[in-house]
Amino acid sequence: MRVIKPGEKLDTKELRYFARMAGRAYVNDPVHSYATKNPERRVRFVYHFMMERLNTSNGEDYFYIDDENRGVCVWRKAHNEYGVIDFLKCPDWLYLYWFWPNTLRTLFAYGPLDVKVFDEDTWIISPVFVDPEHQGKGIATKLITESMKELARKGYKFGLEAQDEKNVEYYKKLGFEIIGEAEYKNGLIKHYYMVYKG
Repeated sequence: MRVIKPGEKLDTKELRYFARMAGRAYVNDPVHSYATKNPERRVRFVYHFMMERLNTSNGEDYFYIDDENRGVCVWRKAHNEYGVIDFLKCPDWLYLYWFWPNTLRTLFAYGPLDVKVFDEDTWIISPVFVDPEHQGKGIATKLITESMKELARKGYKFGLEAQDEKNVEYYKKLGFEIIGEAEYKNGLIKHYYMVYKG
């Protein structure tokens, strides 16, 4: 497993590679399905959105990467919130012009999230993904559990935000518990806050 620590960076070529992978992995995510109805447009949008997301983490967060580049688990400090300026730092920031309605719908859907529910020394999974061709092989589980073992030595606590109820059940099996919920548009999209209890 390769580790990119805060202060270290992936190059733009690798960021694009992993953003394409994340785009494929998250294309049916509840928020993205809501924000971009057209599946073909959604694939393109999610790639650009993930490019921004990973670029924002680059140099600030922990990237745990599968030895064969089949998946990534990113850990960021829970109280390190992102804003509009972070989008403009992205090499693909012009996508905001082409996809601005989708971007606004996505950001509004994520709007109810409040990272202050987590303790200040909590690090959250944001995001974790595996190439769809390699899902179901335990790659994500290994990335999460092995990275937590290493980061626990630093005294960190762990949390995450999930929107898919199937993912909630998966994280429960890994030792996470729900500590709160938020919703968008009267429950159209539900956000679950979870912390690791072991």
